[in-house]
Amino acid sequence: MQDILGQEKSLERVLARQSGAGRAAMLEAAWSLREASRIVISAIGASLHSAYPLHYALAGSGMNCSIVEIAELLHYQERICAGAVVVIFSRSGESIEVVKLLDKLKGVATRVIAVTNEPESGLAKRADVTIFVDSLADEIVAVQSYTGGVAAGLLLAGAVAEKFDARAAEISACGPLVTALIKESLEHVAEWDSFVKAGTPIYFLGRGDSYASVLEGALLIGETAKEAAVGLAAASFRHGPVEVVDESYRAVIFAGAARTRALNLELARGLAKFGGKIRVIGRAGDDAAGLSMIELPAVSDAMLPLMEIIPVQIAAMRFAFVKGLEIGKFRHTGQVTRDEVAF
Repeated sequence: MQDILGQEKSLERVLARQSGAGRAAMLEAAWSLREASRIVISAIGASLHSAYPLHYALAGSGMNCSIVEIAELLHYQERICAGAVVVIFSRSGESIEVVKLLDKLKGVATRVIAVTNEPESGLAKRADVTIFVDSLADEIVAVQSYTGGVAAGLLLAGAVAEKFDARAAEISACGPLVTALIKESLEHVAEWDSFVKAGTPIYFLGRGDSYASVLEGALLIGETAKEAAVGLAAASFRHGPVEVVDESYRAVIFAGAARTRALNLELARGLAKFGGKIRVIGRAGDDAAGLSMIELPAVSDAMLPLMEIIPVQIAAMRFAFVKGLEIGKFRHTGQVTRDEVAF
């Protein structure tokens, strides 16, 4: 609960760092990305999910940018790093895959940019440029560090477009909105009780920048409520997996950015007609009439990943509470994975 409630303060810290002592590193990283012939973004878990908005921003502007889960990059796709600027997101900077990849990148990548919450980590010390996120630390599940990572990526995208100050102002304006959304979500927290059900997976569906929330939503349910959850791109779900829908089906659909909002809302209506229980998270609008909607503040498309994960954080916490679990604790692993085999 404290990690969830602390997110406005955490975002303030991130902004203060990137606008102050960290500004030079942010601008240097942005210059490196503008000059790069190829960009590879990599991470794992929540850090990977937080990197997606940066990837969509760079790729959407025409840059040659790939995003690859770090273990897959390490063992199967490391050759795409040749001559590339590699951006590694890692909360701890000490995950085993990060350490091993850094060894492989020597003399291969043009530059390595670190985005981490630990300035004394191996990643921070070995990278050519380190963006120290400086979000508040989480007890274990990535909450403040997740939205902090998203914010750092959005700021870096703004710096690449030479609009850093405008992006910083936009994120700053989101801080109070995050707190208001948390309070509103907590007031209605019991509404999740009829939606979540032990043994019944929740599907998270969305497109574009909201793919970050899709993946992070599924991870939060698994880590916090210890239940199966599925995160899929909305279009991919329509190509076959839709056959799982019946009266026991649950889905959270992110309405997302304007360009595909209508597609996502119609998907929600279609799945509801098949008998599924559907909740939509997105900005209010007449086009959402008849849907079970969790309304977000009227922020820009770029800011949606900061906002739309908030109700899911509350849902995961509530699910764990309903099950009688010790909320926010891991059963089988620790916060940092330091071995590829042993737990």
